[in-house]
Amino acid sequence: MGRGTRVQRALQDLLELRSAAREATSAGQRERIERVALRRREELDESVPKARAAEALGVSVTALDRWIARGALPVVRRPGSSREEIEADALLDLAEEVSRLREAGRTRGLLAAAFERLDEARKPLPELRPNQSARELRQNYLRTTPADRLREVAELSRFQTDLALRGVAARQRQEPGT
Repeated sequence: MGRGTRVQRALQDLLELRSAAREATSAGQRERIERVALRRREELDESVPKARAAEALGVSVTALDRWIARGALPVVRRPGSSREEIEADALLDLAEEVSRLREAGRTRGLLAAAFERLDEARKPLPELRPNQSARELRQNYLRTTPADRLREVAELSRFQTDLALRGVAARQRQEPGT
């Protein structure tokens, strides 16, 4: 099985699992579904080729490129390649929202409506990657407001504090008598 087929199946499975988790009636069911989704997500690469992403969304690659050019959808480059691919988590968020809109009967303007809903939920947040050029970093900076940047710094600070606390706890478990 090639990468394209593997990616396509993983995307379909993850979208179905997310839908099942939303519809689950108990917290236990939801947790089991989310555990399976997490394992399945680990099988998916960090990025998805544009053609597979467009297929998952039900749009053309050209339409997808327009949203990328607007900065609405984060892209990454695979090591050793100049081709842009769609960040997998951002694609999953977008595809899930498109699926919800289709279930609600919407047929036109799906991506615009999905991006609008995701924007309200502060998704998809682009991840800073070491292979981003200075130009890409600057464009990301210019697309955000001071409030967005402050929120991101607060999240990073909270994350760093959590990591530090976990490190201390791990060292205490490893060092007997502490």
